[in-house]
Amino acid sequence: MLISELTKENLTDEVIGKVLFTGLEDTGEKVDCIIVLGSRKASVYRVPVAVKAYQDHRSDKIIMCGGKVRDFPEGPMSEAQNMRNCAESLGVKSEDILMDEYSMNTVENILQALVLLQRNFGLNQVHKVLLVTVSYHMRRSLCIAEYLFPAHIQVIPCPAEDIHTRKDNWMNNPEGRDRALTEVNKIILSVKNGLFPDFEL
Repeated sequence: MLISELTKENLTDEVIGKVLFTGLEDTGEKVDCIIVLGSRKASVYRVPVAVKAYQDHRSDKIIMCGGKVRDFPEGPMSEAQNMRNCAESLGVKSEDILMDEYSMNTVENILQALVLLQRNFGLNQVHKVLLVTVSYHMRRSLCIAEYLFPAHIQVIPCPAEDIHTRKDNWMNNPEGRDRALTEVNKIILSVKNGLFPDFEL
């Protein structure tokens, strides 16, 4: 079944789980750069996963994506700045963090990451990147990145887990179910709008 063939009637829990979580495991290999997509809670769930990859010497550079200014406990700042503060508190060197404080959504996260890769490495010198976001958001993020990045750059998924929307529990609580269903519908809409190609489940 293709993503474009999904409807409200055939969107079972099994199908939702397959769309969002199947085949998105981290390979553990070294990369040229780690890319962390922004959100309000990126510092809680995503940044620690990226920092672990950094500390495991999988890459010595991290891109923090997110230009939305939010009210954090430390005060108003961009998502990227909040993520940077968290990463530095966990031991990442300031000079190893690249900042995107312009992007407003997932597509722009990916596009701004591309600009930073070009400016800091040269795209022809980049062969592998690690993409960090929460697991339920990974499919759409990976599809966007694979479509927009040059073909020679391999994008490796590195899912982080939140509390309510994991592969093993999203169906057991209202928050997780609502989030999962919303995300699948975003994937369906992205395919129908041509944001990335249709694909088989």
